[in-house]
Amino acid sequence: VLFCSSLHRLIMNVQSRRGAPSRVGRRWTLLVLSIIAIISIKLFVSHIKTQQRLIAATGDCRITFGNAYRGSKYESTATDASRTSGETIGNKCLVQSQWMRVAQHQVKIMDKVIDDWLWIDYHDRINVLVQDPNSSKDNPSFLILKQTKYALSSEVSLAVVGGIVEPYGEEPPDAAKREVYEELHVTCNSWTPLGRYRTDVNRGMGWIHPFLARDCKYGEFDDGSGEAPSNADVGAHDMEKQNVQSMTLSEVKVSVMNQKFIEVQWSNTVALAMLHLM
Repeated sequence: VLFCSSLHRLIMNVQSRRGAPSRVGRRWTLLVLSIIAIISIKLFVSHIKTQQRLIAATGDCRITFGNAYRGSKYESTATDASRTSGETIGNKCLVQSQWMRVAQHQVKIMDKVIDDWLWIDYHDRINVLVQDPNSSKDNPSFLILKQTKYALSSEVSLAVVGGIVEPYGEEPPDAAKREVYEELHVTCNSWTPLGRYRTDVNRGMGWIHPFLARDCKYGEFDDGSGEAPSNADVGAHDMEKQNVQSMTLSEVKVSVMNQKFIEVQWSNTVALAMLHLM
């Protein structure tokens, strides 16, 4: 509309310099303006439809990098407990990728509404402390990773096996077995789940599922199907540099006490496993 109005003023200014326009000239002017208006409207409608298709494809998120997030999206429903912890009454996606979804939640706590509660939906993860196949039950050693990560800058940390629970329906125990085989080429017969823990109670970031794996051996993965796990999708794109070393039970205890497992989910998993083995 603004473009057509500006064009009309321009034409009228040109014609005023040349003298009063004829009736035919005015008709031609109106015809040209009408055609431009129709074309502009069609382009605008086409733009709106394209935006709607993009929104439908990316899950109504304002910004999407690559593939859309396919994991679970958290909302707190109305219960007696939610009156004090918070009820989700609005959930607007701001930015997403296949890794995470950053949203603006509208949260009602008692009679107060908070409009700018930033929330991060992230895939659930597993972490596994794995017994060294070359050690015994009475005198166990464990396969510990030594690695760097982007958020650790130049620091090197001890770590345990970890990865994402893939969003196509994979369960945490299956993800744990898959990751252990993929990272260490090890299978284990004894699995101890160590709980389920929220990464951040106010901002989300998914859940951590730690495990202790014992009675392990090197060799082919066997879940009854005769095939090695190969379902990794999102987590397959993670980039890391690591080395594997065997550490005795006492060495692992000292290391976790001395903050050698720098990431909180690694130290949490190791500390829980040490308590379980006491």
